[in-house]
Amino acid sequence: MSGKNHTSEHPVSPELGPLLKHWRERLEPRRIPGINTSRRRLRPGLTQDEVASLTGVAGSWYRQLESARPRPVSEQFIQRLAMALRLDEAESVILYRLALGRTPPTAAQQHTDQDAVAIHQGFLDALLPHPAYLSNLSWDIIAHNRPQEDWFPWLPYERNLMRFAFLYPEAREQLVNWRADWAAPFLAQIRFAIAMHSDSQELIRLRDDILAGNEEARELWSANEALAHPDGDVRRLRLPYHQDEEIRVRIMAFAPLSNWDLRAIVLLRI
Repeated sequence: MSGKNHTSEHPVSPELGPLLKHWRERLEPRRIPGINTSRRRLRPGLTQDEVASLTGVAGSWYRQLESARPRPVSEQFIQRLAMALRLDEAESVILYRLALGRTPPTAAQQHTDQDAVAIHQGFLDALLPHPAYLSNLSWDIIAHNRPQEDWFPWLPYERNLMRFAFLYPEAREQLVNWRADWAAPFLAQIRFAIAMHSDSQELIRLRDDILAGNEEARELWSANEALAHPDGDVRRLRLPYHQDEEIRVRIMAFAPLSNWDLRAIVLLRI
């Protein structure tokens, strides 16, 4: 997944514009963090400027893309666009093909031991009503219970927690006090994980993609902080499926004895 910040030389297909408009107009604004739903909407879905904001580009730039004018695009932008538009697997393939001339990179979680996932799914479901998930060494979420997806509606579209937190603008809306309470400790966890698993190419790529795609992350990384885990931390969230209600949660972190590279995280509302 390296090279995501490089602009593609493949010409964007003119077929992409009408699809972007269709995908944008079917969205439910109330379910997306950071979207103002108080004003009257004359058309369904999101506006072009709202999609631009969610993907971190200028509104004029996105309008040109949707009007099928040739625009150079990066894989990182296309990844953010697929998540902002809530595209399913087939639609993401179409987006990548029309914009970049290739299919999306294979998701890391597809190579996860499915037996391990099945064993722990029952544990996650037993934790209801508390949201809970299981992630691997590089923070790909490989299993979760239903409340987790209710609190984090981006989950079906971006399976990596760290990529969401650093590479998608809407993360700043959902993760309250983003810089101090979420970004800094997340980067400290990544640093610790790399120190413990210096041969992990997945972790190296994750770090490099985050630092290449987020200027604040580069600044925070220079602080050289390290953190083994977030167990016991109290942080705040906004819930887009619940009128952006702001809540406090305590993070409970566990590691299965059968595989210390996995993380089981439970969010306790307090």
